[in-house]
Amino acid sequence: MLVAALLITPAVSSPASAEPSPCITVGWEQADAECQWTYADYSSSSGSGDGHTWVVTIQCSNGGICAEHVECLENGEEGFVHDVYMDGTDVGDVCVPESQVEEVNIAELAIREFKRLTWPSSELVVQPPGGKTLVNLETNFYTTNDQVSTRTVTLAGRRVEIRAMPSYTFKFGDGQSTATTNPGRPHPNLDVTHVYLATGDVVVSVDTTYAGQFRIGDGDWQSIPDALTVAGAGSDLRVVEALPQLVIR
Repeated sequence: MLVAALLITPAVSSPASAEPSPCITVGWEQADAECQWTYADYSSSSGSGDGHTWVVTIQCSNGGICAEHVECLENGEEGFVHDVYMDGTDVGDVCVPESQVEEVNIAELAIREFKRLTWPSSELVVQPPGGKTLVNLETNFYTTNDQVSTRTVTLAGRRVEIRAMPSYTFKFGDGQSTATTNPGRPHPNLDVTHVYLATGDVVVSVDTTYAGQFRIGDGDWQSIPDALTVAGAGSDLRVVEALPQLVIR
């Protein structure tokens, strides 16, 4: 029995220059929820790299229970009717070939697995070390969590790779933060720095946001629409002022 499913990128895609479906006629804004898409039109539009998020959801013939689905026939190939959504707006129906429905189901499972898996948090390193830094001078921040994390799972009997690509939000504890794809580097490289303008105690941390992708077998990588953020642990940092001292030798 089939289950409700999502599809972000279809198994069939076309070059970025593909013409949009006639279902979207003016500036991609006039959408007709009653429009009947061909599967070729849907594949061209969703695979065109137009920046929109494309989703199809299988229709139920008996309401929301989804024990049965609406069958269809296109170009002599049997399939099931799906609703087409562009950026969350219903733009019509499409007959997804039965041979593609399994891929649709695995795509949904891969997206759920990405959200279920535990991805690493980032440990923050502060320079100078020792929990103290100087006011009005650059403090260096970085994390060693700088690699793409990959997991291999088996979903519906298929090998699926899921990978998470990190970006970072460095929080400096004084109301300021920096969002970047750069994990920073140790001194003398000063990729991610912050200058404190007042003395005092702050709590610093780095959050990691993962963008996800998956592929079924050795197929093409497909993007996962939602990112995940893993909060980093806070560290105490004291901002002090350097005082001159007289040293007698």
